[in-house]
Amino acid sequence: MQTILLCYLTITGSALLYTLFHIRTPVPWTLTRFSYTMMAPYQGDTEINEDLVAFGEYADGSTAIIDLDRYIPGGKGERNVRKYLRSFRRTEDDLQVRKYTEFAQLLLERERKKDPHIRAITLNWHVWPRSPHGFDALRQPPHLKATFITRVR
Repeated sequence: MQTILLCYLTITGSALLYTLFHIRTPVPWTLTRFSYTMMAPYQGDTEINEDLVAFGEYADGSTAIIDLDRYIPGGKGERNVRKYLRSFRRTEDDLQVRKYTEFAQLLLERERKKDPHIRAITLNWHVWPRSPHGFDALRQPPHLKATFITRVR
């Protein structure tokens, strides 16, 4: 019984080390990965807040932020997973950018059904520091950093 418990703790400890610090131990990856899936609440933890932001550009030259929550179903956690497109991240080619471009094109088609004056969609990734005052407290310049992803017409 002690051997089983020791093995379990070793595998779980290995997964925790990998989750928090990306340190690989000599424990076989297939065993660590099994336990790693239990570490989901800690896998995406960072020191910053991030969000995908879509801007609609209109015929009169104005722009407006498009509420993506209408187009991405599920609760906050599921929406975040979908916004990140994690399954397409860390690839050598432009796969993630192509997937964001596909998303922007679909978004443009749906927005045009509501407002035919929309001319383009731009997707940006916004990053800002965490704050004890709430998620959006520092979501403004000079704290906000915007990174261009794609634009479709």
